[in-house]
Amino acid sequence: MASPLYDSRPRRSWSKLVSMEQSEDEKMGTAMPMPMPDKPEYPYGLRICLTNVELKKLKLNDDCEVGDMLDLRCFARVTSVSKNVGEEGSYSRIELVLTDIATENEMLEKMDE
Repeated sequence: MASPLYDSRPRRSWSKLVSMEQSEDEKMGTAMPMPMPDKPEYPYGLRICLTNVELKKLKLNDDCEVGDMLDLRCFARVTSVSKNVGEEGSYSRIELVLTDIATENEMLEKMDE
C-alpha cells in the first residue's frame, strides 16, 4: 500500500549515488566480535536481507549470484533518532525501515548493451 505522503511529493530524478564502501581508516576502526584477517568492505548496518517473500513481492528471481549488482531504489521511514554529545564530539544515529523498494537487475542491463 503506497503512503499518501509519496503521492504528494513532487517527482524528482534520483540523487547522485554515493559509495558507502569504507576507507582503509574506517575498516581499521570497525568493531569485530573476534579477530578477523579481512575487514568488511561496507559497514554491517548497511546490509539488508531479502527472503523468498520479499523476492516474490519485488518480482525478482533467486537466480542471482554472489557479486551480481541490483539497482535498488527505495523509500525508508525513520524509526529511531539518537543524538549524543560526548568528549569525542557529537554522534548521530538514525534507524530506518525500508517501506517501498524498486529494483532492476543490472546484470541483465549490461547484457542488453
